[in-house]
Amino acid sequence: MPDFPVVIQVTPFLRQRMAGLTGIARDVIVADLAGARTIIIVSDMPVDPDWVTSFRVRQRPLPDVIVTPVAPSTGLFLPGDALPTTDGVAALRDHGITEPQFTGYDSQAVTMAILHASLKPTEGWVGRHINRPISFRISALLMRMGVGPDPVTWFTLALAVIMALVLAHGGAGWLAAGGLLYQAVSVIDCIDGDIARATYRFSRRGALLDTACDMVANFGFYLGLTTGVVRTYGSHHMTVAIALVATIVSGVAAMSLLLRLGPRRGSFDVLRAALTIRLQDRPRLKAATLAFEKFFKRDFYVLLACVLCLSGLAWAVPTVMLGGAALWLAAMVWCAPLIVADKRGDLLPPHLRII
Repeated sequence: MPDFPVVIQVTPFLRQRMAGLTGIARDVIVADLAGARTIIIVSDMPVDPDWVTSFRVRQRPLPDVIVTPVAPSTGLFLPGDALPTTDGVAALRDHGITEPQFTGYDSQAVTMAILHASLKPTEGWVGRHINRPISFRISALLMRMGVGPDPVTWFTLALAVIMALVLAHGGAGWLAAGGLLYQAVSVIDCIDGDIARATYRFSRRGALLDTACDMVANFGFYLGLTTGVVRTYGSHHMTVAIALVATIVSGVAAMSLLLRLGPRRGSFDVLRAALTIRLQDRPRLKAATLAFEKFFKRDFYVLLACVLCLSGLAWAVPTVMLGGAALWLAAMVWCAPLIVADKRGDLLPPHLRII
């Protein structure tokens, strides 16, 4: 694609910090992602180059950014009262229109709009309607404080360790508290991804760190819960506990191997994409399977486990999860050839395809 100069005329709106970045920085980033290699910032005052962190994290070369007090006579002029998306810049370049974009002079409202737009299409019902409304508000606060995604990931990891220890203590009260902590971990685990996508600070390293944190949190819950259940309700629960841990370990190891053999990176979301392709010639079965698959989202399982623990039914959680884990492992085996063949990463979530 030929280079086209993008012109950003600085306004009070663009100087605001929205979702962790000034409007100027967000324009620079989306212009670069849309293909611009020359970006002209028109301002008679100094400009904070806060876009540099995003490029460094994504290991993407910086475009040619020129700051000048004089506006050029030609170029693609971005709006001064709105924040276009990457698609919006492309639409402005190709068709002369400025949609889609974020607009409004309330920086908090724009921040929330950006966070909602970052919601992954694979998000389950619990995540979309329960977890994200909470995580978005916390993410907005942390971004105002300048907190990046990595500290949140490490905090989530520490909370997961505490959760495992609480569960392993045993006793109905401790199991209930551990269930609540698991739901808290599930919500807080959303925040690092919220911040990374909203501030364009996603990276392969960050995705691997987040995946590792998820594994530790999940294993911590399984091991802590089964230990607590056996200590509370008796050793006859040990058989299900061992089967659950073995199934989960096998599934995580198999999925990690498939990702390494296939796209060499990414998240376990590739399984849903692979299922979609597998069932593309069977529309009714595809619709039913993908609808049923929503009940196997981690956020659903976490909430269910929390409710059971609070209800004094923690002993039932391993059995329920064993059934789900077995189905997950079966789907993985069925879709394995597609994942291994995906050397280009077409099954990956969009934000991991192009860093």
